[in-house]
Amino acid sequence: METRMERRKRLKKEKNRKILKSIILLSTLLLLYIGIKIVNKNIVYLGYLDNPNIFNIDIGEGSLELFGKNYIIDLKILKKKH
Repeated sequence: METRMERRKRLKKEKNRKILKSIILLSTLLLLYIGIKIVNKNIVYLGYLDNPNIFNIDIGEGSLELFGKNYIIDLKILKKKH
C-alpha cells in the first residue's frame, strides 16, 4: 500500500510522460507534413510528375489528396460522444 505522497508522485510522473509522448508525436507529424510539402514544391518546380500533389489536406472541405487521388474525410467520426 502506497502513501498519499507516493501516489501523487507516481501520478505526476505518469502525467508528465503522457504529455511528453504527445509532444513528441505531434512534433514528428509536423516534421513529416513540412517535409512532404517541401517535396511537393520541388516536384512542381522540376516538373517530374503529371500530377505533382503527393499530399494535400483541406480540413475546410474535408478532403485529402494523396498521390493524385482525392479522399473524403468525415470529421464527425473523430468527435467524442458524451
